[in-house]
Amino acid sequence: MKITQYQPYFGITAKQLSDSDFERLTTYFQLLDKVEKPVVSLLVPIYRAKETLLGHIYSLSKLKTIIPYELIFVENNADDESLRILQELGAKVVSQPQQGITHARQKGLDEARGKIICSMDPDTIYDPYYIDKMVLPFFKDKDLVLCYSVSKSYENDFQLSTKMKIRNRLKVAYFRWKISKGFIHKIKHIRAVGMAIKKEAIDGIGYDTDLRAVSGCDDGMLAIHLYNKGTFKYVPIDIYTALPPKREPGRPFPFCNQRFYDFDKPIRETYRELEIADSTH
Repeated sequence: MKITQYQPYFGITAKQLSDSDFERLTTYFQLLDKVEKPVVSLLVPIYRAKETLLGHIYSLSKLKTIIPYELIFVENNADDESLRILQELGAKVVSQPQQGITHARQKGLDEARGKIICSMDPDTIYDPYYIDKMVLPFFKDKDLVLCYSVSKSYENDFQLSTKMKIRNRLKVAYFRWKISKGFIHKIKHIRAVGMAIKKEAIDGIGYDTDLRAVSGCDDGMLAIHLYNKGTFKYVPIDIYTALPPKREPGRPFPFCNQRFYDFDKPIRETYRELEIADSTH
């Protein structure tokens, strides 16, 4: 799979697609609407995704599998441009107004009809054989509850420089080494971008929607619960996702719902109670 072939779809709208591409994607969603008994549910939360969304959708339209599946986008107060793309192409969209990735993923889980849940991200490009490689192992091993993989990264505009190629090789080698070290490392390095989950194992558990800053966030905490339900399997497959945001020195990534918490609120309330002018702004 060549990530660079998706460059023409970076940052464009549905109306800017060629006639053949527009017909391909609208037909793709029309065919998905006809699937009455999906075995697999692909769940994609949408918040701010307008630049990468069409590339992501195009990669999904190239999936090669005989397994019936559904594709659900969960808009979590998404930007108008992203919603317009989904609407114009005829995608299935459900809404979750309560802000936060864990709330969005839980909404998708509630809507899913498949026996296997594939957790996906809209800034990610997936291998055409992603469903087969991630889902078929569940039919071979009845104790399997989670298949997971390690994503590589791309640069802006779906570019892949020589430096990034080297970085990706080192990243995959590093993550695979960490995952092999045992329970703690495995849990901390599982990422939602590449997770396939047996639905009967996750039912009754769900996503921890009250998380704020936990290493691994919704993916790691969910993996902890699943570890008590059955076995895990690592699947080597191509997944390319956007580079993570830069972090401040000495601080972790802003996992989960941390950015949606109003940390200044208790301070302002204290000022009001003491009838002191609010000096925080």
